[in-house]
Amino acid sequence: MLRPLSLLLLAASLRAADTATPPLHELTYSGDQQALVALDREFVSAGRDPARLAALEKRLLAELARRDATFAARQAVAQRLGLVLAAGAPVSPANSDPYKKLAAMLVDPRDSDLARLALAPAPGAAIDSLLVNALGKAKDHARLGILDTIATRRIASAVPALAPLLRDAGAATAQAAARALGAIGNPAALTALRAAPIELTAAARLNAAAQLPAAAALAELRDLEKNPRVPAPIRHAAFRTALDRDPTAAAPAIAAALAGDDGSRKQVALEAIASSRATDLVPSLAAKLSSYDAATQAAVIAAFARRGEAAAVPSVLLATTHSDAATRAAALSALGFLPGSRDIVAALAKIVAASTSGDTTADDAKLARQSLARLAGPDVSAAILAGAEKADATLRPAYLEQIALRNLTEGIPLLLRTRNDPSAPIRLAAVAALGDIAPPSEQRAVLDWTLAATDEAEQQRALRSLVNIILRDPSTDTRGQLLFAAIEKASPEVALRLLPALTRIGGTRSADTAARLSVRDDATLAEPATTALTRWPDDTALPALATVAEIAASPASRDAARAGLLRYFERNRNPWTPEFTALVQRLLKTTSDTTERKSLLKFLHRASDQPALDLIESLKSDPTLASAATTAGEVIRANRAGPPALRASDASGNLKNILDHKTSTRWSVPTNGEEWIEIDFKVSRPLQAITLDQTTRAAEFPERYEVHVTDDAAKPGPVVVSGEGQRNKTVITFPTGTRGRYVLIKNVAARKDSQWAIVELYVD
Repeated sequence: MLRPLSLLLLAASLRAADTATPPLHELTYSGDQQALVALDREFVSAGRDPARLAALEKRLLAELARRDATFAARQAVAQRLGLVLAAGAPVSPANSDPYKKLAAMLVDPRDSDLARLALAPAPGAAIDSLLVNALGKAKDHARLGILDTIATRRIASAVPALAPLLRDAGAATAQAAARALGAIGNPAALTALRAAPIELTAAARLNAAAQLPAAAALAELRDLEKNPRVPAPIRHAAFRTALDRDPTAAAPAIAAALAGDDGSRKQVALEAIASSRATDLVPSLAAKLSSYDAATQAAVIAAFARRGEAAAVPSVLLATTHSDAATRAAALSALGFLPGSRDIVAALAKIVAASTSGDTTADDAKLARQSLARLAGPDVSAAILAGAEKADATLRPAYLEQIALRNLTEGIPLLLRTRNDPSAPIRLAAVAALGDIAPPSEQRAVLDWTLAATDEAEQQRALRSLVNIILRDPSTDTRGQLLFAAIEKASPEVALRLLPALTRIGGTRSADTAARLSVRDDATLAEPATTALTRWPDDTALPALATVAEIAASPASRDAARAGLLRYFERNRNPWTPEFTALVQRLLKTTSDTTERKSLLKFLHRASDQPALDLIESLKSDPTLASAATTAGEVIRANRAGPPALRASDASGNLKNILDHKTSTRWSVPTNGEEWIEIDFKVSRPLQAITLDQTTRAAEFPERYEVHVTDDAAKPGPVVVSGEGQRNKTVITFPTGTRGRYVLIKNVAARKDSQWAIVELYVD
């Protein structure tokens, strides 16, 4: 069978170009591999044909014997010889000329590894004999290699030759001989090991014991386990192996170790609990659990959880009342992995409920809740549903909560009926559960609950649940319509209570509903609704805000809406669209304040659409805006020439990233004091400010910058503005009247072990 490495080598060689084959003996690791290509094709073609394999074996042995061959060639040949022998080539007698050559190579310090590479995969006693015979002649590295191969092949006939080496003056040889005897593991090997010092042979005897029949193995393992001269890790390993080899004796042995003072032995026993095949282990340890110290109890309980046997339940339940917090935690967690029953359900529910009265800790209640949620068993779900409906009022919230945590959708009718329960905690738990599992078809029922609730906590919880259900509705075009209609029909007091849901639902329809509240003449409702729109999670509320700014009955709402839109444009640099231009046009009509109107024109500096240009042209006749409109018109026309071209001192820093509108990408270079970027706007244009946004790389600003503005890239001219970079955003403000086609920004001061990064570049 071909080994994985051999297959990879073969595949690689078969992919090589089909050119003239150079001599195999001249092969190098990095040179032409065509000789191997041809050789591997020959091997694949030979298949299992004895005659062809024998011919290939003969050829490879001849190549291996060449003294003018490179080491790379001889190594490749030795490996392929091993493949040929493993594939079934006829094995020559050990005294044949070819194998005499391999035998000589085995004891040669230079060639021993090559010989083993060829011989190791080959089966048969003849190969074993070669290795054993060479053992007495080889020295140093060669002998250690042969010992390793004997161990790998587990050559039983090598035992007589190995035994004397246990007394070798060289520690490496003695240790290698012990490892080989342990790998062979027959009675003769074990006898040889027992005759040598235990410090040398303990690990080998442990290895050998694993291969012996049960009775002999146990005797050897117990001898190792009890011998104080044996290193502690070996003793513990012998103990662990004995537990697996004799399951009938495992329970008392593990129990004794757990009760003892040897921490390492106790750890071995704990690790054995989960995988032991002893059928009486869990009942035996469960009966003794309370006699162990707290830390041991916690560890045993954790092992019980991994075994998952019902016999552990009574003792684990008892441990949930232990005075030690770690032991209680282990017991509470373990119950979730043990077979579930009505008793466990009741016990865990009581612990969850007790946290409300302070009779248990929050940590214990959390663990009990988690275990109850994952508890499995034929009666568990039925017990939870029964408890949710009929248990004592103090316990029912815990059961109701579990209906959601376990996704017991069959309990939804019960949850809905609970709306009329006299207990507020029960109603609160039920409506919260509905928010987690109720389908969109129950929106009406939960909306009615929300509207009817009188307790403030219940009102808020019901509203959150309603929003969750609405957001699960896959019909995004119509979802929320019941709530929107209810808000518009509700009294101001109720509408105000329902208002927070609109922001959570989001979207245009939700924003339009909020806008209709904002334009009412009731300031107590209109102003909070407007505030909600200004805090909308996305830009879908912008048209609604413009409507409020245009027609709201309350001046405060109109002002707040306009301020919200201005704030949005100041804080957000999303790609400009004609829709944004339309919003600016609407806002211009809502204010006569010159400062605000000029601010709106500055936002149009981001535009390149024809409506923006038309709007600017219409404003040039306004004497208060003429100058600002002229400037904005020039900027818009420049923007219509397309995105600016970029150059930099280091283009490898992904310069294109600074204009891709993504905060997850950046241009970044070391701050050595000589970095620069050039922005080519393609046409000359007015410039008011450039912002270098480093938001996600806050501290990677230019140490000190200098900026040139010019219409001729070959003549940058004098510095127009200079300053020091700032965290998060470096805003470069140009002197009034600055204009040009090219902007050259230089970092002119070094900062050790830092970077200059630009996440996005904004031009105003």
